[in-house]
Amino acid sequence: MRCMNITRSNTLNFIGLETVYPTASGETLTRLHLDGAASPLPCTAALDAITELLPHYSNTHSYVHNCAKISTKALTWAHSQILNFVNAPQQTYTSIFLGAGTTSAVNRVARGLHGLRPEKKVVLISAMEHHANDLPHRQYENQVHYIPLTGDGIQLGAIDLKALENLLVAHSGNVNYIAVSSVSNVTGIKNPVAEMADLAHKHDAFILVDGAQSVSHTNTDLGADDVDFFIFSGHKLYAPMSPGVMIAKQSLLSQMSGQDLGGGSVSTVSYYDYELLPNYPDREQAGTPNIVGAVALANVAQVLSQQAQTVQANEKVVISTLFDALNNLPNITVYGDHLLARTGALAFNHRNIDHGLLAAILNDYYAIAVRNECFCAHPYVSSLLKQELWELDLSDIPEEEQEGYINRKRGMVRVSISAYNTNADVERLIKALNEIEINMKELEQNYQPQADGSYAHINFRLDWSKELSFL
Repeated sequence: MRCMNITRSNTLNFIGLETVYPTASGETLTRLHLDGAASPLPCTAALDAITELLPHYSNTHSYVHNCAKISTKALTWAHSQILNFVNAPQQTYTSIFLGAGTTSAVNRVARGLHGLRPEKKVVLISAMEHHANDLPHRQYENQVHYIPLTGDGIQLGAIDLKALENLLVAHSGNVNYIAVSSVSNVTGIKNPVAEMADLAHKHDAFILVDGAQSVSHTNTDLGADDVDFFIFSGHKLYAPMSPGVMIAKQSLLSQMSGQDLGGGSVSTVSYYDYELLPNYPDREQAGTPNIVGAVALANVAQVLSQQAQTVQANEKVVISTLFDALNNLPNITVYGDHLLARTGALAFNHRNIDHGLLAAILNDYYAIAVRNECFCAHPYVSSLLKQELWELDLSDIPEEEQEGYINRKRGMVRVSISAYNTNADVERLIKALNEIEINMKELEQNYQPQADGSYAHINFRLDWSKELSFL
């Protein structure tokens, strides 16, 4: 069937690389996107899949008419393609498309594992987690303990395997599961997933891995890592219209309650009872799934797989160039253990320029898109900033202004790269940072600090109505 082979090109192309914006200096510049850890630019392979599928679009769960057959087959292909993408043996794992991203899938796992083993109250969470893989586990009267990281302060590293083992021993028999990220969304530091999975299983604990920050940058091999749940957001994989993904061991899902119920997940229903379908993924996907988004994501995954070696080699060079360049700038602090491998993201601060002001200047004057503040990882960022915040001198700050002042210091600037970024982008960023250093006195006069820690330009505002005709 033609829609089962919808890739039109094995080349990664992206939408938005030529987008231009006016700047506060009066120029119009091509936007430089360095915020892929939040959401990278869309890959054209996603749009190719949507364009080809939409003329046939129909709801699934039927083989009566042609377009229903095509949509159903396309969705089945998408499930299979995602499993192939992460090398998950199809006899062991299933792929489920859920909600808007990682958060929906993590909540599903937290709910299900609590119901499966309610007597095991302890959940171990790494100290570097995004809120999506932290807050859901704080429910259900769980006893949450945070797994320490190696290092301290600005030199915090990866998960401390010995500390993890000590926690598993200390709570022997009571640990339900471990929740960890494969790569930090703040520092880009990688965690030893396979070793953590091995430790978890030796102590009768399950392991949930948040792969949102790794799937687009590294090879995922669930066949080797043997994790119980691997979760990521489709929008992190260059398909912003796609759902979240939960890849799970079928043997575990079959024991877990707590899934959403409705049409499509049941075989029979009466006024007195119902029976869930025996097969996956249908059993877990009540209602109409995001068919178009799932197929778009699968097509991107297929194209990215074909280009993985080239993409990863390029990203390794770019992140290394970025790391070295930032460390060679005066007054810049790069967070996280400098001896550990990184991928995707780096977080830093300028000693004399608040993170909010620096990010605003990069956008307003240089059309460089970065992210700042705490990146939905407040505890981790606070740990990295602990010493710096402790040393703040508030003696000359009026009491009513101290909270705002602290807010302006509580955060970082994050630069995150994607498959479309190059060393030329790093050069443009470094050039901008050097110019800002030189012209800071003049630039800061154009900004007004806000109570929430951000900065607003006193004259320059982007006219959104000129960018989107439907507004």
